[in-house]
Amino acid sequence: MAWTELGLAVLGVAGLVLVPGFAIALALGARGLTATALAIPAGVTAIVLASLGAPMVGLAWGVVPVAIVAAVIAAVAVVIRLMPWYARDALVAVPRLGRAEFLALLAAVVIVTIQLLTVIGNPENISQTFDNIFHLNAIRYVLDTGSASPLTIGAMTSAPTGGLPFYPSGWHAVASLAVQVTSVSIPIASNAVMIFFAAFAWPVVGLLLVRSLLGAGTIVTVTALAVGVAIPAFPLLLLEYGVLFPYMMSLTMIGVPLAMLIAAGTRSGWKDRWPLIVAALGSIPAVAISHPGGFVALLVFSTVVLTVYSVRFLLSERSARAKVAVSASGLVYLLVALGSWYFLRPAAAARTWLQTETVGQAVGEVLTASVWFAPVNVVVSILSLVGLVIAIRRRTIADWVAIGFFVAAAGLYVVVSGLPYLELRDILTGAWYNNAPRLAALLVFAWVPLSAIGGSHAWTALIGILNRIDSRLARRVIAAVAAAAVLVVVPQFGTMRQAIASAKGSYATTDNSPLLTSDEAALIDRLDDEVPADAVILGSPWTGTALAYAIADRDVVMPHTLMDITPEMSVLLDHLDSATHGSAEVCAALDALGVDYVLDFGTQEINGGEHIYRGLDRLESSDSVEEIDAEGDAVLYKVVLCD
Repeated sequence: MAWTELGLAVLGVAGLVLVPGFAIALALGARGLTATALAIPAGVTAIVLASLGAPMVGLAWGVVPVAIVAAVIAAVAVVIRLMPWYARDALVAVPRLGRAEFLALLAAVVIVTIQLLTVIGNPENISQTFDNIFHLNAIRYVLDTGSASPLTIGAMTSAPTGGLPFYPSGWHAVASLAVQVTSVSIPIASNAVMIFFAAFAWPVVGLLLVRSLLGAGTIVTVTALAVGVAIPAFPLLLLEYGVLFPYMMSLTMIGVPLAMLIAAGTRSGWKDRWPLIVAALGSIPAVAISHPGGFVALLVFSTVVLTVYSVRFLLSERSARAKVAVSASGLVYLLVALGSWYFLRPAAAARTWLQTETVGQAVGEVLTASVWFAPVNVVVSILSLVGLVIAIRRRTIADWVAIGFFVAAAGLYVVVSGLPYLELRDILTGAWYNNAPRLAALLVFAWVPLSAIGGSHAWTALIGILNRIDSRLARRVIAAVAAAAVLVVVPQFGTMRQAIASAKGSYATTDNSPLLTSDEAALIDRLDDEVPADAVILGSPWTGTALAYAIADRDVVMPHTLMDITPEMSVLLDHLDSATHGSAEVCAALDALGVDYVLDFGTQEINGGEHIYRGLDRLESSDSVEEIDAEGDAVLYKVVLCD
């Protein structure tokens, strides 16, 4: 039953994103692969703009505001398409997929889906990581408050003082819609959103980016797809570490505006460029509101694209006025990009991650495609290095873009991983919290196109060797077996198998799970029968009690570890278990917060933390509470202090 619910939830997420997305993409004139890829950020743009606008006009969060915003955007797209300066067929330029290419895309989607299903193990399993406390509870908060706005969702952790001024809420907006539409649990909805963006959006968008850059050759397509699903750094690392769901979602979409910019650079007139520019700009809200780190990554790679095409223009253009205009526009863009890169950094307290290795080690990881301590990825390493050498020797416009992507992504990873000059490091990588895994993920945008170049060269060499064989059938069989072995068998049963096994540990619910053990999960599952729907539960969020909110739909005093602690909370956290019967101070705090129950999940904390609340550490011998239920060391108490 749970697997059926997960399947329906994935279809629900696809419908929520793609229905409005296709309406907008088709209205702009996109067709084929371009329309499919563009529909993803277009649909998310409709969702995130609806999440911003709905509270402002008094609409509760749901499909209605999304439908309204999508209809408005589609109508605007139709009007734009009718403008005389807009080439109506400009978004149909990427050639349609052939049969072999379509099958390769389908295979890539299936491969990543299998990877993710293996990782989660059970549809109800959750990522047993620090950040997931917030992500799961934020979905419940959206459902309870009727607002998925990035301007309000941060209030979950600090409502009395107004909350965070902005928190990227694209992931939570989509997941909450999935819960509303399909009625699945929050863990299943979260896994469904993960599967849609990692297994569908990434292969489709990545393919559009590579074909826009390198052309529509079958070998390029197949190699890009095979390599794109054989790199542990993305999307798998972001689903294991953190967990970084919103950032992963954002990165799966940046290939669309990049592909549009690349395509615009190949057009000869502005009439053909404007549709591509409109599509690129329309993708930005989806990327930015899903996660600012993805937006800054987009700025980095788009700067590479614009620099390459601007230099080509300046070298070939004869008009001095045109050169001045392009140079001035480029300077303005560069200033905006650099300013955003610097000012979109999170607060200093959030970007305290230090180096994890030396510069030399980081360089070695880049060259061996083994970033963030992954095993050496032989296939990706060889293909990407071959592609890099070919690109440097050949030096076409596409080659320069691929080289630029590599220099940018590799440089940022080396800086964040090993640069000992902390102030410079913070300037360059602070937008990503100075956190190496976030920048490790960006290397996929370098490795995939370079591997496609290298794979195409290797295929040509292989065909040259096989042409010595007289039998046409033998040549085809040998070529097919060699390609399958190199592109699928070796990476999937080597590097990816190890990465999947590692990630699976982050989702397994066991007696020793770092966030929620099997005993604790079993007790939370019984709360629906033992705790009234309007009750409020106190407990240490560091031990997993906070997830009673997301999973059991019971209010908790502290839905996240990083909370603003009010005076009333402090009273309970310091004195509940030692209070004398009828204590005025403690009873007043209980009444102010509405606390009726306490969950005690012991002393094991996420990330090996140690946060001792003196008012909760001796509950088993306290007269302030009485035991209602227990599962192993996990205990549910009812507060009786003020009865």
